[in-house]
Amino acid sequence: MHLLFSRLTSLATILALASQINAKSTPPPPPNNSTCEPLFGKIEATNGGRKIGVVIDRSGSMEDTDPSNLRLVAANLLVGKLISSGGITTGQTADQVTIVQFNETAEILYPLGDPSGAGASIDGIPANGGTFIGGGISAALDELTRSGNKPDNAGIFVLTDGADDPPSLISDTIDSINRAQKAGIRVSFGFLSVDAEEQDSRITSAILSSGGTFTTVNTAEDTSKLVAQALLNRLVGPPSTGSVPLLPGLKTAGMLSQTSLTTFSYAAQQGEAFNVTVTAIDKVSLKATLKEAGKNTEIKSAVTDATTGVASLEHTALATGNFTIEVTSTTGGSKSGLFAVQIGSSLDPCKPSNTTQPHPSGSPLIPTGANSTYLPTPTSSTVFTAGAVPMRDVALQMGVGISFVAAVLEIL
Repeated sequence: MHLLFSRLTSLATILALASQINAKSTPPPPPNNSTCEPLFGKIEATNGGRKIGVVIDRSGSMEDTDPSNLRLVAANLLVGKLISSGGITTGQTADQVTIVQFNETAEILYPLGDPSGAGASIDGIPANGGTFIGGGISAALDELTRSGNKPDNAGIFVLTDGADDPPSLISDTIDSINRAQKAGIRVSFGFLSVDAEEQDSRITSAILSSGGTFTTVNTAEDTSKLVAQALLNRLVGPPSTGSVPLLPGLKTAGMLSQTSLTTFSYAAQQGEAFNVTVTAIDKVSLKATLKEAGKNTEIKSAVTDATTGVASLEHTALATGNFTIEVTSTTGGSKSGLFAVQIGSSLDPCKPSNTTQPHPSGSPLIPTGANSTYLPTPTSSTVFTAGAVPMRDVALQMGVGISFVAAVLEIL
């Protein structure tokens, strides 16, 4: 009896160890602030009437770059911020949405209709196959413009982690974006992996020309901010002549040849320390200038380094207010080129707070609070690529499994 009890105790220990190893290899759940409700709660509602195509990458690489399916969280979050027929108030018109998934082929999961019924089509989107981004954009565009659908006040929002594979598909993706632009439809990209320096510059230029944003997350939990920025920048309409709103943790592409995208805006709280990093993508020398919104007085400026192509500015806000970041060519004239801009801050807009401030883009509000400790590294292009199980863990799991079988056989 004593021998049996001892063996059972050993078996219990092995089972506990196996459970711990298995838990370690299980993909982590979405971070607690993955929906960033404090931020979205301060973005004021629109009048609706928008037609939005949400295009979601389901290629095989998503298993590694997005093991917690944060792109699905972001897609559901965006759909939840649209106005359904059952949620309209005085002066509002219901939005419409279509959901498209793609790998090497595209499929419409939810035809253009009321946002309230779209959530089920997003949940459970798998990950396998190749990547043809243009196929997803074309499918959404066709749905937004098919007979009976007027493409006015329409936009397409793409959630993906990479580039077209094979690269020969890039030209088709560019054609799809340009076709959307000609129809007056904005195309915005949210990337979980490939940032502006790595993406084909022609795709980035086409996105910005449509009036959309090209944004890369710095960490997984920043995925929801892609949606927030798209809403702040407006999902629909012709290219804006105003500034593009920035949020901490996101890297946003700009194009020097378009005045609408050479000025960026940021809302800061009193005492907030933030830094601005501008990185030249094309071979062009840039000057980044920080100003207080509404004033033409320069606070500080920096020129991109000749070797790294990076310019950095640091500032601590003495009072709550809005700032602008102007990016210009140091050579003057009409020199064009792509660049990326990123904000690092001591505050996290996704943390709960009791104070708010107006966002420089107008009516939307950005929450702030002294209880945040958000400190991304603005000069890093590090992106979320977690999810793979280290080989040492695989070996350990195999060892535990063998030990477990041996223990059972011995007891039996």
